[in-house]
Amino acid sequence: MFIKRNFIFSMLITVIFITLCAVYYKQQNQKYTADGFIHKATHYFKNEEYIKAIRYYRKIISMGETDEKTYINAATALIRTGYYEKAVELLQQMEKDLPPSSEMYYLLAYSHYLKIINSVNKKDFIVPIEYLKKSIELDPRNKLSYKFLGSIYERKRQFEYARQWYKKASLEDIDNSCEFYGFIANTYFKQRRFEEAMNYYEKALKENKNYISAYYNIAEIYKEESNFEKSEEYYKKAIEISPDYIYPYYQIGNLYFENNEFTTAIEWYKKALNIEPNEETVNFYIGIAYKQLNEKEKAIEYLQKAAYCGNDDALRELKELSGNVL
Repeated sequence: MFIKRNFIFSMLITVIFITLCAVYYKQQNQKYTADGFIHKATHYFKNEEYIKAIRYYRKIISMGETDEKTYINAATALIRTGYYEKAVELLQQMEKDLPPSSEMYYLLAYSHYLKIINSVNKKDFIVPIEYLKKSIELDPRNKLSYKFLGSIYERKRQFEYARQWYKKASLEDIDNSCEFYGFIANTYFKQRRFEEAMNYYEKALKENKNYISAYYNIAEIYKEESNFEKSEEYYKKAIEISPDYIYPYYQIGNLYFENNEFTTAIEWYKKALNIEPNEETVNFYIGIAYKQLNEKEKAIEYLQKAAYCGNDDALRELKELSGNVL
């Protein structure tokens, strides 16, 4: 009897030991596997191999090894590969599994927005707007949410609502918040309320004297008001800040072109081409300027470049100048 009890006891101890070892091994193996999947997912995500990254993020989530970063990266990968509906589903799962965050609501808004604008039957943007408001409520310094919310209202041509959110952002401690003065100015510009637009562009420049968009858009206002001298002055200020910014050169060329000063216009257009030789619109206008100067061969040369880059107007001009040149 004693021997039988010892045998049973020994067997029980052995079974318990084997069970504990199996549980420990399973936990360690699962941890190792999860860590391996996280490493692979992170690697593919950083290298913008989003399809491969999604595959491993899904495995991580199915194992229950989830945190905010895993969900955020997985949703971002889905968005960047065009799976907006699946991104929404994943983020809604995240909303159930984890405490809400500003970034989560921003991505939910962005996913819904992309889903709407890529659908056949476009709907209103009520859902993304509400998510963006939640994002800002959780983080009043979330610059992306303010910008996105304002841009949606601008798309709806509800400029006053856009300005309200841009103004709220400008009052927060956000890096380069002067940018929101520029956004406010842009809404006034779109409404052709130039005096108010100018006022906010100047506010932006007081905060940041290198704010290139403000110089460029002030130049645009002066151009709209036919003050070409001041317009050129501000385009040149934009060039001083960013010499590789092609559009101020092109716009100065347009000022001279519109004033029938074609030789000077060509000089500025060529400066633009030094930055981007295959810019089709600039090549087109150089061709037209040479046409106005009766320099047919040069006109054809630049119009051919414009046509090669896809400018249909250049094709029509070429047919007029020399028949079927191409």
